[in-house]
Amino acid sequence: MYKKWLLIPVASVSFVLLLTLGLLLNLGIHGTASGEASPSGELRGLESLGAAFVRVAKEVTPSVVNVNTTSIIKRRRAEPRLEPFFRDFFGEDFFRDFFWSPQSQRRTSLGSGVIVDKDGYILTNNHVVTGEGEAHVDEIKVILSDKREFDAELIGRDPDTDVAVIKIDAKDLPTAKLGNSEQLQVGEWVLAIGRPLGLSQTVTAGIVSATGRSDVLDTITYQDFIQTDASINRGNSGGPLVNIKGEVVGLNTAIATAGAPGNIGIGFSIPINMAREVMDQLIKKGRVVRGWLGIQLQEVDRDIAEKYGLEEPTGVLIAAIIDDPAKEAGLESGDLIVEFDGETVRDGAHLKNLVAAAGPDKTVKVKVIRRNGKEKEFKIKLAERTEEVVARLGQGRVPSEEEEWMGITVQELTDELAQRLGYEDQSGVLISDIDPEGPAARAENPPERGDLIQEIEHREIKNMDDYRQAIKETKDQESVMVRLRRTTGWTWYTVLKRK
Repeated sequence: MYKKWLLIPVASVSFVLLLTLGLLLNLGIHGTASGEASPSGELRGLESLGAAFVRVAKEVTPSVVNVNTTSIIKRRRAEPRLEPFFRDFFGEDFFRDFFWSPQSQRRTSLGSGVIVDKDGYILTNNHVVTGEGEAHVDEIKVILSDKREFDAELIGRDPDTDVAVIKIDAKDLPTAKLGNSEQLQVGEWVLAIGRPLGLSQTVTAGIVSATGRSDVLDTITYQDFIQTDASINRGNSGGPLVNIKGEVVGLNTAIATAGAPGNIGIGFSIPINMAREVMDQLIKKGRVVRGWLGIQLQEVDRDIAEKYGLEEPTGVLIAAIIDDPAKEAGLESGDLIVEFDGETVRDGAHLKNLVAAAGPDKTVKVKVIRRNGKEKEFKIKLAERTEEVVARLGQGRVPSEEEEWMGITVQELTDELAQRLGYEDQSGVLISDIDPEGPAARAENPPERGDLIQEIEHREIKNMDDYRQAIKETKDQESVMVRLRRTTGWTWYTVLKRK
């Protein structure tokens, strides 16, 4: 789940102490003629730094809330590629109870949020108000810093960024000031405020360790995380990351644990600029509208960079043209995108964020290096990123009615999954989940998660297109015969009945 560098424990406490000492020396500690520091100067420096932390905590803490949800959880297990992350992040006991529960159950979860409007709008994480895969959230309750409790309404959520907006019926609430995450510098002091492990109104301090982190979570499409060593733990999700001025610069979202029981100094926050853009759209439109270019991306490695005459891996290679507008504009597979609307493209995550933020119907300039080594510029009118175009891209992350048939959820059998599960020489679609109350679970010889569907009513299933066509053709049938294959090599037929 994580890159190798995420697995190395960080001695964050020692580092922060050393950094504090360095800061004090730069705050004007007066030395003697021989260069020795004055004790009174050291004390003034410590008091100044401590006073800054106290001021920020007093200013921001009243706007930070506890978010509690009660949900109906259905039995299932985590997707194979996500399992290590969630086991590490939530802990073994929580993982087993939450992801492996034997039947539908009522569950409560906790998180944090920050009030951004005096009339009750609260910014938090999507996973705080929806959990991981539950059927629905029965209720969302918000507890203010003054202990008042409110029922909250879900205004909107965006799984692609893990941002959500909820609202309580209250007036003249304390609000946090939103800063500009684009101005963040590595090494800046930041404070994380929230409710870790059920402990209300907790403040921790650290620095900005890095910015622009991507490939942190497989569950989030658009990533541009701030990395910090300010202590973040379960329950901090949705709380604010604040700079020394008391401005919210991020929304605390995840941590890397490397199997350790708690925080090791690697936490991730959504930049507030990204969260604010999503929040504004959710409040105004109830959904997020994003731009669409219509290409399948591939990251640029050193060999590809050398082939295209680049000194360092940068930009994004077009692996395939999926859809308009790229097709209409004349882009081709093998083009290497180096600029988007005047901004140099760093990598795939950067390009996805740029395209999404540009929005539909905007005409942009895209500069590419073609396979012959020549640069070419295109003017492209972006389309809207919808569920339909995402399905054509083959991401398979957006659920649709066709993919949740007869109580079965399926996904494309990728080369990686085929190798991992022992299906290298097989074709079909992979069952990723089974609804314990659906038709498939009631069959005489029921399928299981990890089985391959290879035939539906004598129609061979090689991929998702075959699968979708087959379920359309059998939509009026009360019973459908399906051929399945298990990782053990056992192949069998079963009949799925709608009632």
